[in-house]
Amino acid sequence: MNQRTLLYLLIGFILFFTVMQLIGVFLQRPAFEIVYYRSRMEYDYAGNATFTTTAGLFFKDSAKQNQYLQNYRQGSIEQFKQYFAEVSKRVGRQIEVISMESTVTERSGILEVVEKATLSNVALVENNVIDTGLKELSINAVADSEIVVVLPEDAIVLSVEPTPTKVLNNQIYWKPTGSMSFPRIVFRKGEGP
Repeated sequence: MNQRTLLYLLIGFILFFTVMQLIGVFLQRPAFEIVYYRSRMEYDYAGNATFTTTAGLFFKDSAKQNQYLQNYRQGSIEQFKQYFAEVSKRVGRQIEVISMESTVTERSGILEVVEKATLSNVALVENNVIDTGLKELSINAVADSEIVVVLPEDAIVLSVEPTPTKVLNNQIYWKPTGSMSFPRIVFRKGEGP
């Protein structure tokens, strides 16, 4: 075999593998687009919280939407528990899923998924100071996203990371457009009258 033939074979193999990689990337794309995302996290002084997330999903293919619905109903609670088992390992404390409920409704061609979970030990409590941080955990947001952390009404905020978009009484808001570190709010109970 001469060098020119070997060179053409080598170029052919490279092109073949490049095309196969591109096809693999396109086939692994999710079957939906996240149109909007809302997350509301309500904390107490014991380190417990209720997380309510709302996501709007748009499917181009109704068959893929039906398949997603079937898979979601079969595994959503177990996947949620598994996710927080992994988070527990990363943060070094046992976060427990006390309850979880979800609803799925279709509205104007958008599948709206609402998940409400009550978690224990999700915030660190030391010397009556509560820290909501979850180490390096981040939230991947879409263009229309809103994250809200709700603290008890008499809470005194000691620090907030990252910088919020706005603060209204005991509610802290973010409107991220990309990846955002999980909100770390350090607070304590206010002094009674």
